[in-house]
Amino acid sequence: MRTIKKFTERSRAAAVLCVALAALLAFPGAQAEDVFAQEAQALLDSQQTDLPADLEVGYLASEGAEINPVYCTERDLVSINQLVFESVVELDDTQKPVPLLADSWTVEGNVWTFRMRSGIQFHNGLECLAQDVVASYESLLAAGSSNPYYGRLTLIESMTALDSLTLQVTGRFSGMITLYAMTFPVMERSTLADPMPRGTGPYWYISYVSGSSFRLERNPLWWKQQPEIESINGRCYYSTAEALEALQTGEINCFSTRSYSAAFNRRLSDYMTVDYPTATYELLVPNLSSSSPMSDVLVRRAVMYAIDRATLVSNAYLEMAQQSEVPIAPGSWLYESQSAVYYYSPERALQLLNEAGWENLTGTSRLTRIGEDGLLEDLEIRIITYTDSLSSVRKNAAEQIGANLSAVGFNVTVDTGTADQVGGAISSGSYDLALIGVNLSEVPYLVPLLTEGGEINFSGAHTQEMDALLERTLTAATEDEMLQAYSELQLYLVDRLPILGLAFRTGCLLSTRQLAGLSGSREYDVYNGLEFVSN
Repeated sequence: MRTIKKFTERSRAAAVLCVALAALLAFPGAQAEDVFAQEAQALLDSQQTDLPADLEVGYLASEGAEINPVYCTERDLVSINQLVFESVVELDDTQKPVPLLADSWTVEGNVWTFRMRSGIQFHNGLECLAQDVVASYESLLAAGSSNPYYGRLTLIESMTALDSLTLQVTGRFSGMITLYAMTFPVMERSTLADPMPRGTGPYWYISYVSGSSFRLERNPLWWKQQPEIESINGRCYYSTAEALEALQTGEINCFSTRSYSAAFNRRLSDYMTVDYPTATYELLVPNLSSSSPMSDVLVRRAVMYAIDRATLVSNAYLEMAQQSEVPIAPGSWLYESQSAVYYYSPERALQLLNEAGWENLTGTSRLTRIGEDGLLEDLEIRIITYTDSLSSVRKNAAEQIGANLSAVGFNVTVDTGTADQVGGAISSGSYDLALIGVNLSEVPYLVPLLTEGGEINFSGAHTQEMDALLERTLTAATEDEMLQAYSELQLYLVDRLPILGLAFRTGCLLSTRQLAGLSGSREYDVYNGLEFVSN
C-alpha cells in the first residue's frame, strides 16, 4: 500500500508542476511568478521529501544551513547548488574557463564584454538577463568573505548591464584570470532574498528543510537536453560515520566525503568510487632564515629527493591525496608536467647534502660540518605539524618524513601541537620544516601563497623574479600566454623551493549505483555531469 500511496503522491506532484508551468506560459511577468509561488507552496505542503527518487544522496550540513547561494557556506550544499544554478562562465573538466550562460565574449585591456545567450529561462519562467547577473554579483559580494565565491568576486572591479543581453565587466587585472571570476551562481534578481532562489540549471528545488532534507526535480525549462535522472532526494547527516552507515544500509545511494574514515570503504567492491581533487594543498614550509639548514636551497632539494612521497600518500594519507610538487593540481590545463622533478632517491639527496658541505665526518649515520667556530655541528632539524580531534594523518606524515630524512643523515625531531602552536612556532622561527595544509581555490590565483605579506605565505619567501612571474599569470590575455606564464612559475617554484610541495588532498564520491558520465568532479562540484548520467 505504501508503494501505491507514493506513486499517487508522485503523480499529484507532477500534476501540480504541470499546472505551475501552464500558469507560467499563460501569465507573463510577476503574475506568473505569483502563480508559481502558490503552486510551489502546494508542493511543500504535500511533503515531497517522502516521495521516492531516482537518486538518494547523503550530505553533511549543520543545523540552520541555508541553500540560498548568497548565504550557503556548507561544502556539500554548495556542490548540490551546482545542479540548480548556472554561471556566465563555467570550468570544463580541465578547469579551463568556457562559455555557459554567456554565448561569447570580447576583451579590450581589462574590460570584458559578455554576450548572454537569449531565451534561457529561470525556474520561474522569466528570461535570464544581464541585469540578473549584476544583481547576483552584487548580492554575493555584499555577503562578505564567508561566501565561498567572495575571493573570485574581488577580482572584478565593476560590472554593468549595457542592455538586457550584454554585460560589461572591468577586471582587477588585465588577464584571463577575470574569466574565473565569472563562475559564480546566477539567480533571478527578484528571488535573491528567497530561501530558494530561482536558477537556470538542470534541476530545481522542490523542497528544502534545513538540517533534514531536500528534493530536486529535473527542470523542464532547461535549455539543454533533459536529464535522465528525474528526481534527487537529499538526506542530511551530522557526521561522516552516520552517512557511511546510511550508505551501507541502502538508505542513500551515494555520499561524497573528504574524511579519511572513508578510506577503507572506497576499497570495497560494492561501491563505485569517483575520486576528486580538493583545494587543500599539503606542503612543507621551510625556515628560510640563516639560522636554519633549510635556508640553503641545496638542502631543500635534498629534502625533496629524500621523501618517499608515493609511500607518504599511500600510508600516511591513506591514498586520499594526489602528488604534486606545485600548487596547481595535476589534471588542470595549467599544470606543468615538467614540474614533477623530484623522485625518491636517497642517493641523490645525500649527494646534494655533500655539495652543501654536510658530510659523514664522525663515522656515524649523522651528517656534520665544521662550523665557523671550528667546531663540528650536526645537521639537525625540527619538523612541526598539527593534528585535530578527528585525524592523526599529519602526525603520521610528519613522522614518515622524519624517518626518510633520518635515513640520509639528518638528526630529526618531530613535534606535534595545535594549529595555533604551530603558527606561533613559525612566527618565532623555532622550527625548520612545518607540515601544513593550505586552502587554495579553484581559481589559480596564487598571490596569497607566493607574495610578500601573502596571508598563507608562511615562509615569507619573496623575490622580485617570483613577483614578475606572478604578475604575468595575472596579465596573460590569451590561453597560450597563460599556459606559458604558469609553466614558468611552476618551474621556478620547483627550482628555488620557497615551499616544498607534497600533494593535494582528495575526496571521494561513494555510490552503490552506477553513475557513469560524471566527469570533472571537484570539491565544490562533486556531481558535475550528473545531468548527463543514464538512469
